Amino acid sequence: MATPQPDHRDAPRHGVVARILHWATALVLLAQYVVGYAMVGAEGALEPWIEAAYDGDEDLLLPVHVTIGCTLLALVTVRALWRRIATLPAWPATLSHGARRFATATERALYALLFVTPATGLALVLLSGEDWETGDRTEWMSPLDVVDDDLLVGVHVTSQVLLLCAIALHVGFVLKHQWVDRDRLLRRML
Repeated sequence: MATPQPDHRDAPRHGVVARILHWATALVLLAQYVVGYAMVGAEGALEPWIEAAYDGDEDLLLPVHVTIGCTLLALVTVRALWRRIATLPAWPATLSHGARRFATATERALYALLFVTPATGLALVLLSGEDWETGDRTEWMSPLDVVDDDLLVGVHVTSQVLLLCAIALHVGFVLKHQWVDRDRLLRRML
């Protein structure tokens, strides 16, 4: 006789606030990567949009990029604070000790990188002494020149790449549990 599979329909879920913050962060991050990609001279699908909206000048996207980055920083700060006060759902019984450690490490990396990436971008705009064109005859001049812009760009880009890797690990882990292990892990955040 086959062993009955556990019913995961009633698996514990994160609270409504945690789920809203999670998906809002994902959407804001997606928008940030699209704008960032457009800023570095994206060709193809984004090119007509840049041409129409910004006369083909990617530097004009800087205020949009900074605004989205500040929004992301605020969201991550609220998420981290909420995470400290909200009760987490129990781990599914199907997760091994190693899988739980992996999920925890990935979550910590995501939080750190979701903070470091926009923070280094903001530091670049405020602390590097650089200037950028931001519109018709307007220019943004960084108010302070205390950190080398090459260093900040290096940390900013490296943290973006590491963030994409952490996201891939996180999504891969959840999808593996959703489709291969069939323990409905994804439901915790839906």
